[in-house]
Amino acid sequence: MTGMEILKRLFRDSIKPYSGKLLISLFFMVIVALATGATAWLLDPAIEKIFLDKDNKMLVYIPIAIIFTLFIKSIATYIQVSLLTEVGQEIIADTQIKMFTKIIHADLNWLNKIHSAKIISNFLYDVNLLQGSVSNGIANGAKDVLTLFCLLGVMFYQDWKLASVAIIAFPLVGILTKRLGQRMKKASTESQVETGTLASLLSENLDGTRIVKAYQQEKSEISKVSKSVIRRMKKITKGAKTKGAASPFAEFLAGFGIAGALYYAGIRGIEGDLPLNEFVSFLGAMMLAFQPLRRLASLNTTLQEGFAAAVRVFDLLDQESFINEKFDADKLKFINGDIELCNVSLSYDNNKKALKNLSIKIPSGKSTALVGPSGSGKTSILNLIPRFYDPNSGSIRIDDQDIKNLTIQSLRSVIALVSQEPILFDLSIKENIAYGKKEATDEEIVNAAKAAAAHGFINEMPHGYETLIGEKGFSLSGGQKQRISIARAFLKNAPILLLDEATSNLDTESEKLVQDALESLMKDRTTLVIAHRLSTVIKSDQIIVLDNGKVSEVGNHEKLINQNGTYKRLYEREF
Repeated sequence: MTGMEILKRLFRDSIKPYSGKLLISLFFMVIVALATGATAWLLDPAIEKIFLDKDNKMLVYIPIAIIFTLFIKSIATYIQVSLLTEVGQEIIADTQIKMFTKIIHADLNWLNKIHSAKIISNFLYDVNLLQGSVSNGIANGAKDVLTLFCLLGVMFYQDWKLASVAIIAFPLVGILTKRLGQRMKKASTESQVETGTLASLLSENLDGTRIVKAYQQEKSEISKVSKSVIRRMKKITKGAKTKGAASPFAEFLAGFGIAGALYYAGIRGIEGDLPLNEFVSFLGAMMLAFQPLRRLASLNTTLQEGFAAAVRVFDLLDQESFINEKFDADKLKFINGDIELCNVSLSYDNNKKALKNLSIKIPSGKSTALVGPSGSGKTSILNLIPRFYDPNSGSIRIDDQDIKNLTIQSLRSVIALVSQEPILFDLSIKENIAYGKKEATDEEIVNAAKAAAAHGFINEMPHGYETLIGEKGFSLSGGQKQRISIARAFLKNAPILLLDEATSNLDTESEKLVQDALESLMKDRTTLVIAHRLSTVIKSDQIIVLDNGKVSEVGNHEKLINQNGTYKRLYEREF
């Protein structure tokens, strides 16, 4: 995106919603600019009336006028800064909400390809840079432009010839600003990319601490993180140096204009062609113009830093979603919960097909197990039913309704999921169980916990159901976490149940408790079970054996054992 395209989008998405506050802020910017110009202009009558004409009244009036002007400027500056700060923080909040909304609705295929730490870097670091370019760059830049114009107005009013000489350096400052802005954009982009890399390394090390320690890789990880920290430091330093060069070099170039103006003024003063009071007022306006000129010289570097961040933020916000509802989508009319996959094919990123023209039926009120070697397509089938992914071809139907024609909310409302790795949040046990049904009563939550064989250990916790379980439920055992996950599914009471290897990571004792809870949960529900251990699916009403994305065998345990096929080989290998 070009700078102008970024500015247009920033105005449309971030600035326009707050145009009212920004117009009020602009009004006070004008007051600040006029007050600054008035301060310089008052030097003219001060010299003329007090020092040349010896006017005693003006000795009182002009200092009072200066104090009043500076008071108005102070009040206006405070209001303007307060409004810009408020708008800046609102822009951050709005953008972060938009980003999170995009992330939470994003396709799993995209989310699985991007590191979560890089998303967090976009969410926290880039948004602040974007806000800085809007409030500190564009808004304060407008104030500096107004102030500079007012001061230039005073200079041209006092002596247009002197003013023409003084602004001779402006084109040079403009060229410098453009060059530094280009360097700043590159440095900022590189530092932001490295920030994402560093965030990824930190996240991986925090999640993999046990493995790092077990394999004694502390030095290696310290080295990797240290190198990333140093690379990031160098990129940030390069950007800071570029940004820091703007003001002093702009001041140096502006010195040519000041020197030329003083030289020309001196010649005219010697010839008696320049009144002292006009020169002092001109000189005051010219010196006051230094501050906004210096800040404007840094404006482009600030903007380019923000623009680089904006590209990354917009890239996330513009990420195309492939799992979308149709405009006229219907609500699911649930009858029994019969599920059918018809000629379904699926591939990830146009690579090898995970499912190949597959057709299966999952009858209502019964349990269907998917078994097969790793990579045979079990998880792919499970992910298609709640539309985490869409097939490349074919259709999935629930009670003879194509799920692509249904609202996602009505589809997922009839599905409960218990995964291999139970996902728990840093909340209380009660809140985790009620995650899918926020309005649940305490009695409903307790009943769900009892059904999941979790009530006993919950009561032994320090604060019972109000106990905070910590990040990822670190204070609970694997079996306890899984039973809370099952209690959550019990509470949702959805007629379709998806079990993704729900007991594969448990010890024998925990597995027995969880398996009993699952059998209770599966009763009278349409259940799809993925399991590597065949001992957990022997009792299933239907077992579908998959191999290389295709159906190899279908039947119950006894039937498949008698067929002497893939299932029997898997069974004999396990037992």
